[in-house]
Amino acid sequence: MIPTITKNYQNVVISTGNIINKELGQRQSNEELYDGLKVTLQKEPNAERVVVEIDKLHGCVQRDSEELSKRLTENGRNEISIGAKIFVNSNSTENIQQAVDALLDILKVKHVDNVVLAYHPNANAVTPVASATSEATTTKSPCSEGNAGTANVSNWSIRNGQQGVDELKELYKCLEQYAHNQKITQLGIADLDAEALEELHKTASVAPTIAQVNLATCCVVPPELQEFCTAHDIQLNTHGDPELILQEEQFAGLAPGYTIDWSLRYQVHVRCRGVLTAKGYIVGASKPTET
Repeated sequence: MIPTITKNYQNVVISTGNIINKELGQRQSNEELYDGLKVTLQKEPNAERVVVEIDKLHGCVQRDSEELSKRLTENGRNEISIGAKIFVNSNSTENIQQAVDALLDILKVKHVDNVVLAYHPNANAVTPVASATSEATTTKSPCSEGNAGTANVSNWSIRNGQQGVDELKELYKCLEQYAHNQKITQLGIADLDAEALEELHKTASVAPTIAQVNLATCCVVPPELQEFCTAHDIQLNTHGDPELILQEEQFAGLAPGYTIDWSLRYQVHVRCRGVLTAKGYIVGASKPTET
């Protein structure tokens, strides 16, 4: 087991490295993240021995960064597409900055092709999760509840209110600065209903070009959302990520005394073939400030 570096740091960053070919990838995102962290922190007694680097100066733990670097450089930068999704459940532009900076630093790239923001200030810890490999889900489908699927995807504004929309705008504005500085090419947003997406779009200096809808809560994309995306050249995609990607008690078992501030997933595809060559998670965590 890795010596606990967290004792000496207020903030830590943990990178799972490339989880492709480690029997960790291509599953539900919460399972991938949890098992990836277990292997990285060597909390999994049956896991094969892995190369883990500890940056004691900055409180950073990285698994097999050399292998990840090899995956990122075996093709030219213009031949690969790097996309990321940031998961945050609290309103903090500092967390957004830390996440993007860690992404660029750990991948050792000057820019990424797209970043999608998932913000759920009132996250549902028991959100059903769609299968990572197909549109089928192991939980009870909302389609079996009549038209509940359409209603579920349309309630972001209702659940989070105007305050949630205002907070989302501030977080998104932080990402826009990276886009203006050519460190992110495209911006996206997850799980918004048409009303919230329209309000965000009106005030954005860099309009979102990607909108994600959760497969587990939506069988039919609401017509108003579909129409808005079509009218504004926004690519509408589906996903299967839960609102709360990792339970607090799960992470506490891996890094006692710490809570997750943000997490992100990155994926690297070879453009001409669409092959997924690298995938991993990065987590930022902190200890509660003593008063």
